[in-house]
Amino acid sequence: MTRFYHADSTAKGDAAYIRANGMWYRSWQAGYDDILKRGVPQPRNRRTILAELHSPQVSSFLHDSGDAEVPFLVTKQVRQLFDAAQLTGFRYAPVKVVKIATHGLRPRVSRAGEPEDAILKAKGVTGVPAPRLFAVYVTAAVEVVPRYLSGEHPSGMTSPFSVTRKRIPYDLWRPTYRGGPFSPWVFCSERLRDLCVTHALGNVRFQTLDAFMRNWTRQCKPSVWRRTRER
Repeated sequence: MTRFYHADSTAKGDAAYIRANGMWYRSWQAGYDDILKRGVPQPRNRRTILAELHSPQVSSFLHDSGDAEVPFLVTKQVRQLFDAAQLTGFRYAPVKVVKIATHGLRPRVSRAGEPEDAILKAKGVTGVPAPRLFAVYVTAAVEVVPRYLSGEHPSGMTSPFSVTRKRIPYDLWRPTYRGGPFSPWVFCSERLRDLCVTHALGNVRFQTLDAFMRNWTRQCKPSVWRRTRER
């Protein structure tokens, strides 16, 4: 059976995650409206992502682990590689960088305040060329089989699931259950993973679907929900 992979950021810890991936918003999110209120013109394309970055130096991928429809932004280099390989299951949308918090030259990281403050409370720098980024919108969906038919683990978290299809003709896809979106995760093909590894693309790590599900099952913490149910 073909292997599938979950892709995520290599940054560890909330502060490092914010610095590596920035903060970016879609048109339906509150942060998007907050940026418009600061005087940024509203993009004509409703799929445009508004991004605030910690530094003008960015890695190949910028992640949002809670959004399966737009799991990451990519640089021009990554788009060129993906296009050349004719990868499938997604389309691109514009990204407008509306703020760059720092020059990215400070050797130490402030531990004061919330991790987001490194971007939100910074005045920002001017005269710095913004990196060219593209939003990856996942268009392909694959029906999965949850371990719990309700789609929810007894702990209240998303049920672990399996994929029964032996062949999936997409390089990037998100799970569905009973025809609807299921889970905030996205998975990719071995072909996409190998391309990233071969070219040593930054800020992306891969875990097989099976390994990801084993780790997720442990995070569901059965001892917690058992105690809750016994009360």
